[in-house]
Amino acid sequence: MIRRRTHQPRQWKFSWNGVLCLVAAVVFGVIGYVQVEDLYWLRHRGEVVTGTVVDRAGGRSPWIEVRYVTRAGETVTERTSNGDAELGRSIEVIYDREDPERMQANDWGLGYWFPALFFGAATAGFAIGAFVQLRPRRD
Repeated sequence: MIRRRTHQPRQWKFSWNGVLCLVAAVVFGVIGYVQVEDLYWLRHRGEVVTGTVVDRAGGRSPWIEVRYVTRAGETVTERTSNGDAELGRSIEVIYDREDPERMQANDWGLGYWFPALFFGAATAGFAIGAFVQLRPRRD
């Protein structure tokens, strides 16, 4: 007599490490998407104007606060992560004419490579870690 094995679907195993890796992959993916989207809009709708540094903070995450006037005449004060500028100094900024609060210092560049590589690698690494931790058991 021939015995037939019944096929049972593999069960995914639960692991807190796997869940944390999955959450980290989603977080890095979303942050990366937002960064690349901001760069996209600045590249396609960006206007360059001169602003004035009105506040500055150093430390581990230095930032400056810049006040600038859009070409439409709106005065905007926004922070950017350019810690080199001195208080009261003029600085060129690029802003999105559709969303003037989306801006960055013009000398930072608008390349996609760094955020895509950094956040893409982090997302892929955490996603692989999640799969390894949560993959189905082999019986």
